[in-house]
Amino acid sequence: MKKRSQGEIFGLALMFVVIIIGIIVYAKIKAINGVDETNTKIEGEYKILAEGTLNTILKVSTQCYVERNKDSLKDLINFCLANEYSGIDAQITCNGVSRQSCDYAKEILNNTVYKLFNSSEGIGNIPFELKIDIPANEETLLSNITFTNFNDFQYKGQTINQSNRRKFRYKRAPSGLITWPTAQRAIEFELYLYYR
Repeated sequence: MKKRSQGEIFGLALMFVVIIIGIIVYAKIKAINGVDETNTKIEGEYKILAEGTLNTILKVSTQCYVERNKDSLKDLINFCLANEYSGIDAQITCNGVSRQSCDYAKEILNNTVYKLFNSSEGIGNIPFELKIDIPANEETLLSNITFTNFNDFQYKGQTINQSNRRKFRYKRAPSGLITWPTAQRAIEFELYLYYR
């Protein structure tokens, strides 16, 4: 009986030694390969670019008279949502022309982001995805909207889209969720930039 229990203790000790050696070998291999600092730096730069772009776009002047000294895209979206709860996309005057406020806000967002990331005039050709949502039980004019230049973006002669981006080794850098309260609910924005 005594030899049997000594054998079990020896077996347990041997198992712990093997596990510890395995952990040490794994740590050494990880240390040799290391974390690619270049990729981490690039990801950080794209995250900063995404966050800064989104914050700047929301401050862009829309040339729409919302209220005295309020003509930013954020002000236009607030106006759209405040009036949309009644079930109507309210009219607003922009550059002397009457426009549907929610439709015009979506048009400005789409055009601005698209020009920034899909032309030689902007930052450059960078795949992006801008998501807008108002978490609620019922749909609104600004619920579950996605603007993207996937399908317009080419890499090595093939069209890049959401389903094949990983095949081409595109990584995603998010801006982080930007949320602000509106008349009755919060609205959420998040911009994703994709890079290789």
